[in-house]
Amino acid sequence: MANTERGPDGLRAVERTMAVLTALTEHPHGASLTDIVRITGIPTTTLHRLLGVLRGTALVRETPDGRYALAAGTMTLARAFLDGLDLRQEARAAMRGLAGETGETCHLGVLAVTHVVYIEKIDSPHPVRMYSRVGSSNPALTTAIGRAVLAYSPEHVVTEAVEASARLTGEPAQDVGALLAAVRHHGYATDLQENEAGICCLGAPVFDHAGRVVAGLSVSMPATRFDAGALPKTGALVRATADDLSRRMGWNGTVATSGDPGDFPLPPPAPRPEPTVL
Repeated sequence: MANTERGPDGLRAVERTMAVLTALTEHPHGASLTDIVRITGIPTTTLHRLLGVLRGTALVRETPDGRYALAAGTMTLARAFLDGLDLRQEARAAMRGLAGETGETCHLGVLAVTHVVYIEKIDSPHPVRMYSRVGSSNPALTTAIGRAVLAYSPEHVVTEAVEASARLTGEPAQDVGALLAAVRHHGYATDLQENEAGICCLGAPVFDHAGRVVAGLSVSMPATRFDAGALPKTGALVRATADDLSRRMGWNGTVATSGDPGDFPLPPPAPRPEPTVL
């Protein structure tokens, strides 16, 4: 029978194990026994015994200089977690919540070369709503989702989108650098009838476990229901929802830069706003 007592062989041991593993995630190059005692508060004798058990399960290793660090077994656990993630499935609950709070249509889209392809949708409950369908696409530079994704994409991806837009419209692109910088500053992107007359959208980026932008989440509404005064509040709500989804995908709050186009600072975390009906 499993031991459910708060003793050395029960829940307390599990809690201590998690405390050790969590401490080692903050020290990827290893931590000494003394350091781990200081961080976790676990007595030295107990900690030494626990580390021996974790070494036997390949979750912890001892470095050549006598420090303790996470071992290859944690990669197996991480891979199993990541393999079980499905972006669309993870997004549905977040999208239903966003659509419910705003009363508007919510989209999930991914970047496909120079276009955004919509891979999931939750309809607005209003009888008058925007028409769209899963699988349809729009130019990335003119959509809120596309702008949100491009703001955190490598420079060559942005350049390709700009050149494609110029070929499509026959007109030189707007100041894309300033546009995407504004997205990074605010934490969300807007498309105020720039892609389709009569439709306004707000979008935010979705990141994966490695901090790479993998999708965008948006809320869309007829211009007749768009409230410019509520824009910051609604934008913060979209961003908070996208951040929640990112964390479900394993995101730790940092953004991968790959040195291109440079550092991508995120705005300070925003509190989830009160529901806004547009």
